[in-house]
Amino acid sequence: MKTSYLALSLIACLMVIAAGCMGNTPLSSQTPVPTTPQATFTPIAPQTPAVSLVPEPTDVMPPTYAVTVQVVKNTIATDPSITVTYEGGQGLAFTQSMTAEVIRSDRIVEQQTVQSPQMGSEIVLTGTTRTDRVIVYVTIVNGVTYRVFDKDMPFQPINPQY
Repeated sequence: MKTSYLALSLIACLMVIAAGCMGNTPLSSQTPVPTTPQATFTPIAPQTPAVSLVPEPTDVMPPTYAVTVQVVKNTIATDPSITVTYEGGQGLAFTQSMTAEVIRSDRIVEQQTVQSPQMGSEIVLTGTTRTDRVIVYVTIVNGVTYRVFDKDMPFQPINPQY
Protein backbone atom coordinates (compact mmCIF):
# COMPACT_ATOMS: atom_id res chain seq x y z
CA MET A 1 0.00 0.00 0.00
CA LYS A 2 2.82 2.31 0.88
CA THR A 3 4.57 1.59 -2.39
CA SER A 4 1.49 2.50 -4.40
CA TYR A 5 1.30 5.89 -2.64
CA LEU A 6 5.00 6.39 -3.24
CA ALA A 7 4.68 5.47 -6.90
CA LEU A 8 1.67 7.76 -7.30
CA SER A 9 3.52 10.64 -5.65
CA LEU A 10 6.53 10.09 -7.89
CA ILE A 11 4.38 10.08 -11.03
CA ALA A 12 2.60 13.30 -9.90
CA CYS A 13 5.95 15.03 -9.30
CA LEU A 14 7.26 13.97 -12.70
CA MET A 15 4.11 15.29 -14.39
CA VAL A 16 4.48 18.67 -12.63
CA ILE A 17 8.14 18.92 -13.65
CA ALA A 18 7.38 17.87 -17.22
CA ALA A 19 4.56 20.43 -17.47
CA GLY A 20 6.96 23.18 -16.36
CA CYS A 21 9.56 22.18 -18.93
CA MET A 22 7.07 22.18 -21.77
CA GLY A 23 6.53 25.87 -22.13
CA ASN A 24 5.26 27.66 -25.21
CA THR A 25 8.16 27.73 -27.60
CA PRO A 26 7.66 29.87 -30.67
CA LEU A 27 7.55 27.93 -33.89
CA SER A 28 9.60 29.20 -36.78
CA SER A 29 6.43 29.53 -38.88
CA GLN A 30 4.99 32.11 -36.48
CA THR A 31 5.64 35.75 -37.27
CA PRO A 32 7.63 37.57 -34.61
CA VAL A 33 5.74 40.19 -32.64
CA PRO A 34 7.43 43.59 -32.88
CA THR A 35 8.53 44.87 -29.52
CA THR A 36 7.87 48.38 -28.36
CA PRO A 37 11.00 50.22 -27.31
CA GLN A 38 11.08 50.57 -23.54
CA ALA A 39 11.36 54.02 -22.05
CA THR A 40 14.58 54.55 -20.15
CA PHE A 41 14.43 55.97 -16.66
CA THR A 42 17.01 58.57 -15.77
CA PRO A 43 17.01 59.45 -12.10
CA ILE A 44 16.98 63.15 -11.39
CA ALA A 45 18.86 64.43 -8.39
CA PRO A 46 16.50 65.70 -5.73
CA GLN A 47 16.21 69.44 -5.77
CA THR A 48 16.74 71.29 -2.56
CA PRO A 49 13.67 73.17 -1.44
CA ALA A 50 13.79 76.90 -1.91
CA VAL A 51 15.13 78.60 1.17
CA SER A 52 13.19 81.70 2.06
CA LEU A 53 14.59 84.69 3.89
CA VAL A 54 11.07 86.02 4.50
CA PRO A 55 9.86 85.51 8.09
CA GLU A 56 6.52 83.82 8.67
CA PRO A 57 4.01 84.34 11.51
CA THR A 58 4.76 82.58 14.78
CA ASP A 59 2.43 80.15 16.53
CA VAL A 60 0.36 81.09 19.56
CA MET A 61 1.14 78.71 22.39
CA PRO A 62 -1.54 77.86 24.96
CA PRO A 63 -0.85 79.88 28.14
CA THR A 64 -0.03 76.70 30.09
CA TYR A 65 2.86 75.93 27.71
CA ALA A 66 4.00 79.50 26.93
CA VAL A 67 7.75 80.15 27.01
CA THR A 68 10.00 82.96 25.77
CA VAL A 69 13.33 83.03 24.01
CA GLN A 70 15.81 85.84 23.45
CA VAL A 71 17.73 86.13 20.17
CA VAL A 72 20.77 88.40 19.90
CA LYS A 73 23.17 88.89 16.99
CA ASN A 74 26.77 89.73 17.82
CA THR A 75 27.89 93.18 16.60
CA ILE A 76 31.53 92.21 15.96
CA ALA A 77 32.22 91.72 12.24
CA THR A 78 34.82 88.99 12.79
CA ASP A 79 32.27 86.91 14.72
CA PRO A 80 28.66 87.68 13.64
CA SER A 81 27.26 84.84 15.76
CA ILE A 82 23.62 84.55 16.77
CA THR A 83 22.82 83.50 20.34
CA VAL A 84 19.42 82.02 21.21
CA THR A 85 18.68 81.91 24.94
CA TYR A 86 15.82 79.95 26.48
CA GLU A 87 14.19 82.16 29.13
CA GLY A 88 11.49 79.76 30.30
CA GLY A 89 8.02 80.84 31.35
CA GLN A 90 4.78 79.16 32.37
CA GLY A 91 5.60 76.10 30.23
CA LEU A 92 9.13 75.60 31.56
CA ALA A 93 8.30 72.17 33.01
CA PHE A 94 6.55 71.07 29.79
CA THR A 95 9.34 71.91 27.31
CA GLN A 96 10.93 68.86 25.69
CA SER A 97 13.33 70.63 23.29
CA MET A 98 14.27 73.94 21.69
CA THR A 99 15.54 74.06 18.11
CA ALA A 100 17.14 77.15 16.60
CA GLU A 101 17.64 77.53 12.86
CA VAL A 102 19.41 80.28 10.96
CA ILE A 103 18.93 80.86 7.25
CA ARG A 104 21.92 82.99 6.42
CA SER A 105 21.95 85.66 3.73
CA ASP A 106 24.15 83.32 1.64
CA ARG A 107 21.30 80.72 1.79
CA ILE A 108 23.20 78.33 4.05
CA VAL A 109 21.00 76.77 6.75
CA GLU A 110 22.30 75.79 10.17
CA GLN A 111 20.23 74.14 12.90
CA GLN A 112 20.91 73.07 16.49
CA THR A 113 18.71 71.54 19.19
CA VAL A 114 18.84 71.53 22.99
CA GLN A 115 16.98 68.71 24.72
CA SER A 116 15.17 69.57 27.98
CA PRO A 117 16.29 73.21 28.03
CA GLN A 118 16.51 75.01 31.35
CA MET A 119 16.40 78.74 31.95
CA GLY A 120 19.57 80.18 30.43
CA SER A 121 20.18 77.32 27.97
CA GLU A 122 21.86 78.74 24.86
CA ILE A 123 22.35 77.84 21.24
CA VAL A 124 25.03 79.72 19.29
CA LEU A 125 24.69 79.77 15.50
CA THR A 126 26.99 81.23 12.85
CA GLY A 127 25.62 84.37 11.21
CA THR A 128 26.82 86.74 8.50
CA THR A 129 27.52 90.46 8.34
CA ARG A 130 24.23 90.87 6.49
CA THR A 131 20.62 90.12 7.41
CA ASP A 132 19.92 86.53 8.47
CA ARG A 133 16.61 84.88 9.29
CA VAL A 134 16.34 83.16 12.67
CA ILE A 135 13.59 80.65 13.53
CA VAL A 136 13.14 79.06 16.96
CA TYR A 137 10.90 76.04 17.56
CA VAL A 138 9.84 74.70 20.96
CA THR A 139 8.52 71.16 21.32
CA ILE A 140 6.46 70.36 24.40
CA VAL A 141 6.10 66.97 26.09
CA ASN A 142 2.94 66.01 24.17
CA GLY A 143 4.97 66.17 20.93
CA VAL A 144 3.49 69.41 19.55
CA THR A 145 6.05 71.84 18.08
CA TYR A 146 5.48 75.60 18.06
CA ARG A 147 7.33 78.24 16.07
CA VAL A 148 7.95 80.82 18.80
CA PHE A 149 10.37 83.14 16.97
CA ASP A 150 10.83 83.97 13.28
CA LYS A 151 12.52 87.26 12.43
CA ASP A 152 15.17 88.86 10.29
CA MET A 153 18.29 89.68 12.26
CA PRO A 154 20.27 92.45 10.55
CA PHE A 155 23.93 92.90 11.34
CA GLN A 156 24.42 96.18 13.18
CA PRO A 157 28.09 96.95 13.72
CA ILE A 158 29.13 98.89 16.80
CA ASN A 159 30.99 101.44 14.71
CA PRO A 160 29.14 101.75 11.39
CA GLN A 161 31.11 103.44 8.66
CA TYR A 162 29.05 105.78 6.51
